[in-house]
Amino acid sequence: MVLPRVVWVVSPSVSYSQAEVLVATTWECNLDCSYCFVHRQNLTADNRHMTSEQAVQVIEALDQGLPHVGSICLHFYGGEPLLDLSVMKTMVEKAKQKQPGRFRFSITTNGTINSPDVFDLLEEGKFYVILSIDGPARIHNECRRTKGNTTTHELVMQFLENLRSRTHCAVRGSAVVRANWRLSQASAYLRSLPVDSIKAQAVRVPAGAAYALNEGEKQLYRRDLEEIGRQVIADLESGRPPKDDRFSNRVLQLLTGKKRSSFCGAGQTAFGITPDGTILPCVLLNAELNKLGHIFDDPTVWSAAGKKWQAAHQAKQQCIKCPAFPLCGGGCPAIMPICGEDECDIVRQNCEIATKIFEHFRTKPERLLALAGIT
Repeated sequence: MVLPRVVWVVSPSVSYSQAEVLVATTWECNLDCSYCFVHRQNLTADNRHMTSEQAVQVIEALDQGLPHVGSICLHFYGGEPLLDLSVMKTMVEKAKQKQPGRFRFSITTNGTINSPDVFDLLEEGKFYVILSIDGPARIHNECRRTKGNTTTHELVMQFLENLRSRTHCAVRGSAVVRANWRLSQASAYLRSLPVDSIKAQAVRVPAGAAYALNEGEKQLYRRDLEEIGRQVIADLESGRPPKDDRFSNRVLQLLTGKKRSSFCGAGQTAFGITPDGTILPCVLLNAELNKLGHIFDDPTVWSAAGKKWQAAHQAKQQCIKCPAFPLCGGGCPAIMPICGEDECDIVRQNCEIATKIFEHFRTKPERLLALAGIT
């Protein structure tokens, strides 16, 4: 890949104006998905749930420990976050006591819990909802079943309908691409749904594992990525923000000339909090090896530990030499040990396509502002 002529300015991968914190109030889940990344990491062995007292302290700890950012996005993750609805509500209500705009809320959910209280809370917090749905019933139900082995596609469709009729939440449809289900098919299905944005990505399992893409399917995946890039260009030419936003951040990086110093800002502008209140650079990393501190610690302790963690986890030399490094930052520290070279191949291609999009609009860069929601 040949990077465009850009004056690179070294900058964290996430702006200091905002931070994102993945909060797992529980690792428990009501589903037993065949390819579950969290289960593969053995996180589900921890069956603890966050308490209301801890939920209040999460808000206090982040407010005090991240004074250098203007906005903090609490992204509820798991497990299934909606199994701990009361704890989520406690955080939303506590956050309201802080400066307006200080906290925002996001959630990744399997969309199977359809109680009225769920939609009331999502509306109250103006959540950005990432809804997991792999495809039509025959595809979705193959992997995404309850622990009692019942199918869930109908429940998710009901959840989406309720979300649209009862809230004003923005919704992102999220699908896993796997063996015998290609990227173009998943994307087309997501586009058929009443969602605001979409992303379908390859299953994150080791090579040769169940549902992993074979070599032929990887080639199709790369071909489909190129087609998505062409669709993004067509959308921007028409003045529309693209529904598939996977390339947006990297195109905007090229537009601003900012080089990533890390993949995601883990330990500095990105953190994770486990059900027992442990603070990590990312909630998907091994807690014993990567612990920064606890929500009840002095915030300066875990904040300083985060900076040390990031400094100690610089990109490998092979990454720094890669042409994609300015747009990549060295790969996700949680995902790379699982997917290795396959993940690298995908990220490299994403960077290449982002570069093509940027180059297409080099003489009319104002068209790219739609990627940042500016029209």
